[in-house]
Amino acid sequence: MDKKRPLWRWAGMVALGLTFVGGLAWAEHVGSKATAVGKPDQITIRTLAAFQKLELPPVTYFHDKHTTALAKDNKSCDTCHLQEGNRLSFAFMRRQTTRPEEIQDIYHANCIGCHNDYVAAGKKSGPQDGFCRSCHNAEATLNVAKLDAGMDKVLHYRHLASKNIAGTGKEAENCSACHHVQDQASKKLVYAKGQEGSCRYCHQDQGKPDLPSLQQASHDQCLNCHRSLAGKGLQVPLPLDCAACHGAEAQAQLAEKHKDLVAKLPGGEVPRLQRGQPNATLVRYEGKTNGKAEGQEASLPPVPFNHQAHEKYTDSCRVCHHASMESCSTCHTRGGSDKGGFVTFEQAMHRRSAEASCIGCHSAAQAAANCAGCHNSIPQARPANTAQCQLCHMPGASAAASPAHKAAVAEGLLASRRVSPDPFLSAKLPEKVVIQELANRFQPVTMDHAKHLNALQKGMQDSKLATYFHSLPGTVCAACHHNSPAAKEPPACVTCHAKTQGVANLTAAGAISRPGLQAAYHGQCMSCHKDMGVKPVATACTECHQQKPQHAALSRQEKE
Repeated sequence: MDKKRPLWRWAGMVALGLTFVGGLAWAEHVGSKATAVGKPDQITIRTLAAFQKLELPPVTYFHDKHTTALAKDNKSCDTCHLQEGNRLSFAFMRRQTTRPEEIQDIYHANCIGCHNDYVAAGKKSGPQDGFCRSCHNAEATLNVAKLDAGMDKVLHYRHLASKNIAGTGKEAENCSACHHVQDQASKKLVYAKGQEGSCRYCHQDQGKPDLPSLQQASHDQCLNCHRSLAGKGLQVPLPLDCAACHGAEAQAQLAEKHKDLVAKLPGGEVPRLQRGQPNATLVRYEGKTNGKAEGQEASLPPVPFNHQAHEKYTDSCRVCHHASMESCSTCHTRGGSDKGGFVTFEQAMHRRSAEASCIGCHSAAQAAANCAGCHNSIPQARPANTAQCQLCHMPGASAAASPAHKAAVAEGLLASRRVSPDPFLSAKLPEKVVIQELANRFQPVTMDHAKHLNALQKGMQDSKLATYFHSLPGTVCAACHHNSPAAKEPPACVTCHAKTQGVANLTAAGAISRPGLQAAYHGQCMSCHKDMGVKPVATACTECHQQKPQHAALSRQEKE
């Protein structure tokens, strides 16, 4: 259920969401991610690798191929997976992890034995005893096309609104069918209302003796639930094989069903998942030492944060609350701690490389074509602009103590923001700009300045994120007029980029300090057009440069 940012991924009900995970492989069957066309049921059996170095390559296994063959003989999942009560164990022919030599014997005795039985009955079967390399093949026979599957907000809503899912315990609601925590006193799993979180908060990629991996937990939870509902005669199609969850065709069909469902909902959107979260709050460091709040002093004020709006732009709470639903400063301290991977609070909010950080999330949005033309040319190491910082760290954000006070202060500040594009765009600016500093063989270049500004303004008009962060005077202009003061008449490019024949200006030590004027023009214009996918392209010289008559005549003579 990893995030992809444009949608809202709900953190709650991930286990049910992994109904979309499907297949009967669990943590011992580690499948590969791939984009190539192939079989979504191809998994790799490498159970013994957790205990010892493998003597032979892991086994390439096609799950759906086997279940289809068994179904022809009226055999079901319990042919390979032991059943206890009405639940299957998704470990192969055992209920729990045992010694490695026993696991090896279980695989060999049952897999080879089944193949032998089919051959004895005159039926087509797989490798028999002695054909070790037929199964232990270092090279997969096909490309894998096992797509990631998880719980987005629509799939979560479908489970939350279902009348077929029976809750457990005192809280007979759908949430309790999947969400649980471990009661330390009884050592049992119980439902804790109001503490629902992502399965990933506890179940990691790799399992532990007393804690199943995410893959183990999801397959056990989701597939057993699906099997139970199917056994009750439920007519709704329930995914029970690999392709039904991890296949491209199945995922495309589910996406269409989700569109139809959302279109029928009030307002055309999924109802907001309520978990006691505020509509708005102040983001600030709230670390504690020995149970007491640390000092709140900081060089910048807290950040008013529109929590409700961000919920609509993401697929789940895990986009930001990637490790738990607690405050960020629980793990990310001022100096960094082991619990937070030694990522400080400041880094957790500002690291461009981290999708869960504010800056990282916003930077990811800049990859869109409308944004990339400008943002790809801006050096990542450029010093911070204090005025830009205040767009988030708004003056007036007090150190409110209670959640209600924080919410009130945040809502007031958010309402006072001016969400409009750069005022310079509506000011009287030149319609055309003639670039003639390097006019030699070609005529001076006449740039349609107004057309470029209008294109930038049009590209951001439907994005609140873009319009707000380009609201300071000169912000849009800085894409071309970089390192220039915010002014209606910025310095000419030649002020910094010398008219050299070479590509760059050099320092006394021979290092490149900045591009020469020609390289600066070409680099800025061509890269922007390429990143935004607009014409003219880099090789269409004459669409910008008109040849001078005498040079045009020389060119014709050269051709003759």
